[in-house]
This record gives sequence, structure tokens and C-alpha cells, in this order.
Amino acid sequence: MSSALQSPLPSASPAPARAGRGGVLPAPGWVVGAVCTVFAVAGLTLVPPWLGLGWDEVVYVSQYDPRNPAAFFSAPRSRGVSLLAAPVVLVTDSVVALRVWLAAAAAVAMGAAFWPWLRLYPRSGVVPLAAFGYASLWVSLFYAAAAMPNHFTAMAAVGAVGWFLVAVREPASRSALAGLAAMLAVAGLMRPSDAFWLTAPLGLAGLVVPSWRRVPLLAAVAGGGLAGVAPWLVEAELSYGGVLSRLARASEIQGGTGWTLAVGYVVTALDGPLLCRPCTEDLVRWPALLWPIALVVLVVGGIVGAHRAGRPALGWLPVVVAGSLAFTYLFLVSYTAPRFLQPTYALLMLPAAAGLHDAWTATRPRLRPVLGAGLAVAILGHLLIQGAILTHWVTVHTAARENYARLAEELHAAGLRPPCVLTGDEAIPIAYYAGCASAAASGNNTTHTLEELLAVSRTVPFGLLAKEDGPPEWAADWDALPVGPADDPWSWVVYLPPWSPLSIPE
Repeated sequence: MSSALQSPLPSASPAPARAGRGGVLPAPGWVVGAVCTVFAVAGLTLVPPWLGLGWDEVVYVSQYDPRNPAAFFSAPRSRGVSLLAAPVVLVTDSVVALRVWLAAAAAVAMGAAFWPWLRLYPRSGVVPLAAFGYASLWVSLFYAAAAMPNHFTAMAAVGAVGWFLVAVREPASRSALAGLAAMLAVAGLMRPSDAFWLTAPLGLAGLVVPSWRRVPLLAAVAGGGLAGVAPWLVEAELSYGGVLSRLARASEIQGGTGWTLAVGYVVTALDGPLLCRPCTEDLVRWPALLWPIALVVLVVGGIVGAHRAGRPALGWLPVVVAGSLAFTYLFLVSYTAPRFLQPTYALLMLPAAAGLHDAWTATRPRLRPVLGAGLAVAILGHLLIQGAILTHWVTVHTAARENYARLAEELHAAGLRPPCVLTGDEAIPIAYYAGCASAAASGNNTTHTLEELLAVSRTVPFGLLAKEDGPPEWAADWDALPVGPADDPWSWVVYLPPWSPLSIPE
């Protein structure tokens, strides 16, 4: 075993930053707090808080919405986001209130995630730089106030690795063990699959590195990880016929998991779209490649600097865990979304920030103004590029979600009002906007057999939504009502069964 692994962190030097008189944090703590605040405000400013809910958000939010039927909750999903949104959803249907709540939660999560790193990098700008780097990405800002799990999983990963390293350095710290377990539990509650790839390398590191092989540390890793996924496992037994059945169904919904070289897909999605499935025709614009190239260079510098400083684990452990979290999305699934890699990006920002900090301190004082000017130009360019990408996708999805609301109004005008059921293309979000339940006889969100679905259509107002491709064969003779926009009314059609009281007269 190499000496780097035998003594990955000094136990006493440098000492962790201590709260001053009255509990005042050192300067880096205040800067991290400022970054978290700006992150939340920017997320609510650049992505308007009145932006309607997207497809996945509808699924999560509807679970505890007393005003609308719950959307089908598929096998891969976990209840963490639904629970997070519940305090607001139970009280009001205001999207603005929900997004303000989620933005505040996102800022708190970021502060909690980077908190332990202030003890690992005391009295330096590394931690604020890392937080800023993550917060500057368009995908981070787009989901800052979204009812989605990826940001919270990313912050749980950052916090878990940080508390793990604090616990390694301070074996008697019960707070570090508690923080580690809590972060892993949050990850499991939000996204069980990611929680596995987060917990596994931490547990393995605790077993492989001799000085880390301690029962309390391993117990915190195992206990925290298990606590987070426990609700998902219980639900698997109660509703999916067991854990293996749920895992199999989750794999099926994701198109099957197996060896797939998806690295190219991840690269092409650096500038969007929000979901790339399939990704065969997507191309990435070259400015979006600049920041990941810079990130790789800085991460290498951070790893080298950590080894030179005698604290190699600060360099290699975040990178190993980041790679583990990315593994599924790089090699096991045949599609991608920029949000999938948020935990990886967040972790890599830490050694990258350390690398940038080391480069600054290693620069001769008389050359620092030149380096500072170059960094200022690079950061400004980065923010402009990320802002342009963000603005584009905000515009696209604002229009798409406004279309959901318009379609809901068209359905209401046609007489399709609660209690009602919708099936067909994009039925889940449109049904939620219309106050209807959604159902499907095939696909990833199957809720009924075809016979059961047709039986439902005889009991409540029922509609089949279809785009330009038209209805399936079993609804070919149903009445067609165009509900598309004025310039293309047949781009969306709701098909009503002949036995429906809402059917269109001949």
C-alpha cells in the first residue's frame, strides 16, 4: 500500500477553521453563504418563478397535491422531491410559491454541502470558488428552483465526501459521522440509483485504506445509505412485487441498462437539450466545450497540489466518487440529460478550485495582475456562454409549458373537466394542467390494460391526446377534435370515444 493511501490526511495540521467569538464564521464561510444566496436569486431571476411545471415535476408534485389526481409514479423514481414540495403543495397551487420554496431549499442544501469543506480548506478561497463554479453552470441554474432531485443529490454527494474526509481526519468527531450519514440518507431519498454509486466508493475506500478502516466510519456509510433507500425498498416490496422486480422495471423504463458508450451523448448535451433521447442527431456548439476542458486541467492541478501538500485524499477521493456517480450515465444507459451529471460536476469543482488556488499562489506577485485579468476575462466569457444557453432553454420550455396550459383550456372548452381522464401523447403533464387523471395502456407509464382503459372511458369524461401522427388503431373511429394553435389546429387532436357524452356530432 502506497504512503499516499496510508496517510491521506494529516490529523491535526492544518487545523480546521474555528468559529470566532459569538459563533462568527471565518471569511470563506460568509462568502459561501453569499454564493448560495446569489445562486437562489439568480435561479429565480434567470428562470422565471412562474414557469409552469415540466413533465417530471408534475409527477413529483402531484403525489401530495390535494387538488389534482396523482400522476403515475414509475419504478425508478423516489419520493424525496415529493416530500420536499409537499409543505407548499398542500397549502397552495401557486407555482411561484413552490419555486421560491425550492430555491430557498436549494440554497440551504448548497450551504450544508460545502460546510464540511470549510474545515478541510480553512482560510482559503477554495470552497467559495468551488461553490461558485457549480452555481455558474446553466444546468445548475435551470434546476435551482425546480421540483427535481438532481441538485439535491449533487449537494448530498458534496456533503457526504466532505464529512467523510472530516471524519477521517477527526476520528472522535461525532458530528462528522452524523453529517456523513445524513448526507447519504438525503441522496438515497432523492435518487436511489445515484446513492448507490455514491455510497459504494466511500464504503470501499473505508475498507481499502488501512487508516480509514474504522467501525464507526463504515457504520455511518452503511447506515446512512440504507436509511435513504429504505422507503424505496419498502415501496418495492409493497407495490412492485419485490426489489428485484422494481429494479427490472426501472431498467426497462430506462431502455435497458447494459454496456453502452454514452460519453458522446453526454458531450453533445453540454448545451442541451434537457433530455436527449435519442441523442444520435444532437450536436454540441464548441463554446460549451470550453468549461469542461478547463475543468479537467484544473482538476489535474488540484490532484497534484493535494499530493504535494501531503493531503492526497482531498484530490483523489472527490474525483473517484465523481467518476463513480457518472459511470451509469457514461456507460450503462443509451440516452442522457445534462442534469444527470450535476453530482459529478459539483464534486469535480472542489479539486478544480484547489488547482486554481494553487496556480494563483504559485504565481509571482508581479505577474498576478496579468493572471487576474486573464481569469476575469475567462470567467466573464464563461458566464456569458452559460447565460446564453440558459436563456435559450428557458425560452423553449416557457413556450412548451404555456402550450400545456393552453391545451388544458381547450380541453375545458370542449367539456372535458374534472373528474376526467386523459391518455395519449404527453398526457401526464397536460392532464395535470387540466385537473384530470392520466392513464396509459402501454409504454413506460402503463397504468391499465387496454380493456381496463376502455372500461374507464365509459365511466368518466375521457379523451385521447395525439399529435400529428394520429390515434392508435383501437381509437381510429373515435371523434376527432383539433385543439392545436390557431395557425395549426390539427397539430394536437383530442379523440373522444363515440359513447362519450362529449363526442362531436356527425
